[in-house]
Amino acid sequence: MTRLPPAAVAAFSIFGVLTAAISPSIGTAAPSVDSLEEVIVTASRRPERLVDTLVSASLVDRNTIETRQYASFAQLLADLPGVVVANNGGIGKASSLFIRGAEADHNLVLVNGLRWSSTTLGTAAVQDLPVELIERVEVVRGPRSSLYGADAVGGVVQIFTRRAPVSSTTQWDALAGYGSAQTRNLAINAGASTEGGFWQFGVSSLESSGTNSCRGFGAPIFAGCFTDEPDDDGYRNTSVTARGGLELGGRSTLEGFASLTTGRVEFDGSFQNAAKIRQGGVGASLSVKPADNRSASLQIGRTIDESRNFSESRFVSRFDTARDSASLQAEQPITATLSAIVGADYLRDSVSSTTAYTETSRQNLGLFTELQQRLGAHTAQVGLRYDDNQRYGGKTTASIGWGWKFQPGWRLTATAGSGFKAPSFNELYFPGFSNAALKPENSTSIETALRWSGNTASFGITAYENRIDDLIGFDANFSPVNVDETLIRGVELVSAATLGAWRLSGSAEWLTPRNESPGGNRGKLLPRRAKQVARLDLERSFGAISLGARTQYQGRRYDNLANTRMLNPWFLLDLRAEWAVNPSLRVQARLDNALDRRYESASFYAQPGREWHLALRYAAR
Repeated sequence: MTRLPPAAVAAFSIFGVLTAAISPSIGTAAPSVDSLEEVIVTASRRPERLVDTLVSASLVDRNTIETRQYASFAQLLADLPGVVVANNGGIGKASSLFIRGAEADHNLVLVNGLRWSSTTLGTAAVQDLPVELIERVEVVRGPRSSLYGADAVGGVVQIFTRRAPVSSTTQWDALAGYGSAQTRNLAINAGASTEGGFWQFGVSSLESSGTNSCRGFGAPIFAGCFTDEPDDDGYRNTSVTARGGLELGGRSTLEGFASLTTGRVEFDGSFQNAAKIRQGGVGASLSVKPADNRSASLQIGRTIDESRNFSESRFVSRFDTARDSASLQAEQPITATLSAIVGADYLRDSVSSTTAYTETSRQNLGLFTELQQRLGAHTAQVGLRYDDNQRYGGKTTASIGWGWKFQPGWRLTATAGSGFKAPSFNELYFPGFSNAALKPENSTSIETALRWSGNTASFGITAYENRIDDLIGFDANFSPVNVDETLIRGVELVSAATLGAWRLSGSAEWLTPRNESPGGNRGKLLPRRAKQVARLDLERSFGAISLGARTQYQGRRYDNLANTRMLNPWFLLDLRAEWAVNPSLRVQARLDNALDRRYESASFYAQPGREWHLALRYAAR
């Protein structure tokens, strides 16, 4: 029998106290003036209004994606509160995602519910996800391991591929664009949706000659990418998605989806400087909803992340990774105010490579439950999960949350949770540079937030702390060991408003991601994470013309643990315009980095200067 850790025992104890404290004798708050009806599923693995979640979350829908003319999925993520993206030299180059200062491999990325990442690197290639084939993106900030298991330490990013709205006719839309660096992108999506089912198919293509990705140096300096290759580094990406569903009767739905991305990326490197990439997934799900508050679902699927690496035209290496999964989940009311979800997840990770890994597969079984209690103006949640992994054993995580709507539109929340990150195949089994005895990295997080939402505006302030222990570092023999510690504290401000024809949204963060590991770097800031970040998006419509501006400031940060290599702060301004020629045709233009700032989010990897782009969007009406 598994013994619950102190964190889990404490969570259930606190839940009992809260449930007793918010008894039915407390009066119900006045009706809320919330007008934001967006529904999110990632926060608690079941649909709920975004304004009702107890955790910090953001949602980006298809309309916002098109209106803001995001050049890439990485740019979309960098526009969200609490998210910083470090990029190695332009479009299609390796990008690292940091949520609330956690490590790049501390984030769980899902596509239509399936895990989407490399088992060798432990991260998702967010730079390759096609933004034109995305319907919506949900980002949850803070640990969610009590629901999802490994890797959800900093947060969870879930992408949903395109789906046609309910219509009596087939819907289709297309995009054709051209811009700086000979960037060409084409996309077409078609689909139909009725009460009996839906289908969707989409294809997109993106190609660019790129810019010089790295200002590195070869002998005798050996800095940056350890070579000097002053040429443009191109990128090519072709993606296809298909999604469909049938209503089977008896409130049952069968759905399936498939996605495949292939491409080629050039970069600067002394051992390899080009790669052919291939990633995708296929999945199916069956859901039954016998009542509005009761449901059950089963999902199975496989995702892949593969690469062929070259030095010029000479083949160097191959890495093929796969993740096979199955999930079973049920939601059931217990009383009129108490409900529960329970479920089980199965995951099998595998790798096939020209590198002779000492182990090539592992399996994981996870069991989870979450209780939600609603009493008047109060809501309480508690979650518990146990994972049994074939390679590193058992792991228990827990979470607890409380929310109070004390005035119309006002809400106070407090949450706490634990999380863990599973060691990657490279850390466990890469020949000569691994340690099969590595344990998972562990986190404990607390958060409190005050939020207000009205008919035309919203505001929120959140304070949080995340302590991560047993981080994987290196000993004197350069072998990976669980020795490092991190303490991250931060404050987030988020706001949005509609003032007549003006639409504004913004966020700001103050972050102290400190290294608490023993040794000379104790107290230093973690690499590539700025202490201050601010964003503002402003848009105004003039009849058929819409104009927009997006600004972002990131403070200085360091690119090494010793804090001796500083990355300067930067301020970016992106401009955009749109002309609705008629209800079906739109002309779009954007100017990224309009002030032509020279900056780097990773040392030696310069970001592109001023770039322009023109596009035509057509949607059949």
